[in-house]
Amino acid sequence: MAASPRAPRPVAASLDACLEEARAGRPAPVYFLDGDPFLSLRGARALAHALVPEERRALELVELDAATSPAEVAAELSTGGLFGGGKVVLVQEPAFLTSKEDLEETFGRARAQWEEGRQREAARRLLALLARAGLPPAELLAAPGEPGDAGKLARRIERALGFAPGEEGLSFAVAACRFAAEREMKAPGDDVAALDRLLDRGLPPGQILLVAAGKVDGRLPLVKRLQAAGRRVELAIPREGTFDARVVLGPVVEGLLAGSGRRATAGAVARLEALVGGDARVLAGEVAKLVAYVGERQQIEAEDVDAIVTRSAEDPFFALGNAVEGRDLPAALAVLGRSLADGASPHMLLGSLAATVRRLLLEKERARAAVGERVLRSPRDWEAQVFPSISPEELGRKKPFGFWMKYQASTRFGRAELLGGLVSLHEADLAMKSGQDGRLRLERVLLGLLGTAAPETRPP
Repeated sequence: MAASPRAPRPVAASLDACLEEARAGRPAPVYFLDGDPFLSLRGARALAHALVPEERRALELVELDAATSPAEVAAELSTGGLFGGGKVVLVQEPAFLTSKEDLEETFGRARAQWEEGRQREAARRLLALLARAGLPPAELLAAPGEPGDAGKLARRIERALGFAPGEEGLSFAVAACRFAAEREMKAPGDDVAALDRLLDRGLPPGQILLVAAGKVDGRLPLVKRLQAAGRRVELAIPREGTFDARVVLGPVVEGLLAGSGRRATAGAVARLEALVGGDARVLAGEVAKLVAYVGERQQIEAEDVDAIVTRSAEDPFFALGNAVEGRDLPAALAVLGRSLADGASPHMLLGSLAATVRRLLLEKERARAAVGERVLRSPRDWEAQVFPSISPEELGRKKPFGFWMKYQASTRFGRAELLGGLVSLHEADLAMKSGQDGRLRLERVLLGLLGTAAPETRPP
């Protein structure tokens, strides 16, 4: 029966509920899983195996990669199984649904595939990514001639994709586009009309669509249409806190251990959170190693994690700045130590600190020019009295709330403290360029800036 012109209300569901209805023979026509790409694909494959018995999967289960177009998905769903039965179509991380915030991660996965020798998959993924960003592959095919050409191309990619590819990333992109051109590979089309029409009519009997996505652009009409056509399951590693949120791995570890007869103690989960962080793919590999390591033991302890798990988690680039803005000396020193241990350059960290202190001073001075020495207590007051002084060029597409948060952080410091912090950073820069130990100089800056107890109210 054709679907009603008005889309039904989206039905949110858990993975367990979806598996239960699939095993009971009452599946929805569409399962849309998104959030973390690894967890989504793992969940989609569990659903596919519940829907299609193992002996029939070669004929009734079709997997499509990230570069598949909406029209290709519709064509597969419109074609019955080889012997006239139904068919399950599983689409992995479709580029046509990828959010702009996730483009860098997608680019990184394409580059990793290239380095693993999976050139065709990497090139297809890259072509889909470039099509999603509106960047013609032909722009990457001409080998840079003049010294400035490579820089121009890198800036063009950065404008289109929203991140700087770096020298190695640029080399990969050019090589992959050349590989695709030599084999006459085409970027997938972004016309969603065929898939829209199919969803409007309703999928043919026995045909089921599984979409395993990462972060998706929720503003896309196709995202809303897919979730309205069946079940949407959000699978992501939970996070706790608002800013600089920490990952909460307990539920994910429990799911990865399901069926193994093992359980992880709270201490073991805490160590995994510290060592692995929010990469579900890496976490799954480490949990599998732990299961093998403990042997017949049913409980995984913190000592087991420390024995075999190597730290792979990295602090986000903004973690040091967040600790400074929060005037949290222990956190700032911890981030500094971990970053240096992970190979970060002391000069890069000094630049990050300088940018943070300059921004705090800028917001303090902006407010000081508008309201004098008075401390603004509410975002409404700040928006009324300070926000009008921000030029449209500086604002761009940024939200006022971000400016307010920086101003609020600046009130934890006195003006003289921030100016003194910039002087200390300048002195540290000169000292480090003269051969002095970068860690000691950076620690001295942090102690000078954050070492004294912050009173409840600082004058601006």
